[in-house]
Amino acid sequence: MITRYFGMDTHKKFVMVAAVNEHQAVVQPALKVSMNNFKAWVAETLSAQDQVVIEVTANSWHLYDMLVEYAGTVIVANPYKTRLIAEARIKTDKVDALILARLLAARFIADVWVPSALVRQQRALASHRDALARQRTQVKNRLHGLLFRHNLSCPHPNLFTRNGRDWLVSLDLPATEQLSLAHLLRQLDLLEEQVADSEQMIAQLAAQDERIPYLLQIPGIGCFTAFAILATIGNIERFDSPKRLAAFAGLVPSRHQSGNKAYNGHITKAGAPILRWLMVEAARVAIRFDPHWRQVYDRIRQRRGDSIAVVAVARKLLVVIWHLLTHKTAYHHLQPQTFVSKLQNWAWRIGREQLPTSSSAEFVTHKLLQLGFLQLAQQLQTDRKGKLRVLAA
Repeated sequence: MITRYFGMDTHKKFVMVAAVNEHQAVVQPALKVSMNNFKAWVAETLSAQDQVVIEVTANSWHLYDMLVEYAGTVIVANPYKTRLIAEARIKTDKVDALILARLLAARFIADVWVPSALVRQQRALASHRDALARQRTQVKNRLHGLLFRHNLSCPHPNLFTRNGRDWLVSLDLPATEQLSLAHLLRQLDLLEEQVADSEQMIAQLAAQDERIPYLLQIPGIGCFTAFAILATIGNIERFDSPKRLAAFAGLVPSRHQSGNKAYNGHITKAGAPILRWLMVEAARVAIRFDPHWRQVYDRIRQRRGDSIAVVAVARKLLVVIWHLLTHKTAYHHLQPQTFVSKLQNWAWRIGREQLPTSSSAEFVTHKLLQLGFLQLAQQLQTDRKGKLRVLAA
C-alpha cells in the first residue's frame, strides 16, 4: 500500500483535505469535510500508512488526538516557518491544503512539539487564571477612573482593602455613578473568587510536580508563575542548551548577515510570547528585590538603557531555569527567607484539607529536604503568627 501525504487546512466548521503520493501526484483532490462528519471520514479514509499535517490552530490538539488514532504519522506544522502558503500568489483553502500535502511529501514541514494531554490542561489552566487576573485589573482600573472623574482620592493606603471598600460605598455620587460603582464592586468580588479558585487548583496540581521548588528558588518567580513557565516549556529535555530555550521564548537577538557584514538586532520575539512575558515580569521583580540581579541590570542599563537591560536579565533568568531543571541543582544566589516564605504561601494556597502533609511547616520541610537543604530545614522556627522564620546559623 502506497503512502499518502495529507494536508489539512482547518477552519471552524470544516476541514479542507488534499493528498499526494511520494511523487507529488495528486491522489486525493481537494475535498471539503464538515467538522461534524470529520471523525467518520478519518476512520473510513486514513490508515497506518498515511501521513498527515495540520497547522496550529485553536482546535488543532483536538484534531490531532482524533487523527493519531488512525494515521501512521501526524505532524503539527509551525505556521510561522511554513511560509509558502502565506506567500502564494493564489491563496484558497484548496491550494493551502494541497501545498501542505506537497510540503509534507517533500519533508519540508517545520513541525512543533506536541504536548501531552496533561501539559495542555496545565496550559489551559494557567491561561484561564491569567485571563481572570487581567479582567480583575481592568475592573480595578475602572474604579480608579470613576474616582478620577470626580476628583476623589482614597484616604486609605489601598482602595481594595476592607477600609477602602467601605469608603467607596459611603461616597455620595450621582445615581448613574452609584449604579456603575455597585456593578464594578460585584464584578470585582466575583473575579476575586474565581481567581482564588483557579489559584487553589494550580497550587494543588503544582504539589504533584517535583520541578516547582527548583523554580521557586529564583527571585521574581512564585508558585503560579512557576506553574505557567513549566506548562509552557513542557519537557526541558527537548532543549539541548539554554540558548535553545531562550530562542523558544524569543529572547535571543536577531542576526543579519550578508557577505562579510553581520550585525545583531533586537530580540526575535519568535516562539512562545507567554513565556517571554512571564520572564520579563519575573526580571522586573528580581531587579527590585535581589542585589545580584540589580547589579546585573545596572551594569547593562548604563550601556544599553532600561528596556534592553530588563530583557537581558529575563534571558539570563531563563538560562538559570534551564540549568536548575536540567541538572537538578541549587540556585547560587538563594535568599533563604524569601524561598521559605514562597513554599509556605504555596502550602496555604493548597488548603489544609488538600495538603499532602499534616501542616504547612511539614510541607516546607519536605520540599527543602527534597532539594537537599538539610541545614536550612533545621534552621526553621514558627513565629506567633504561624509564619516560618529562618534562624541565623
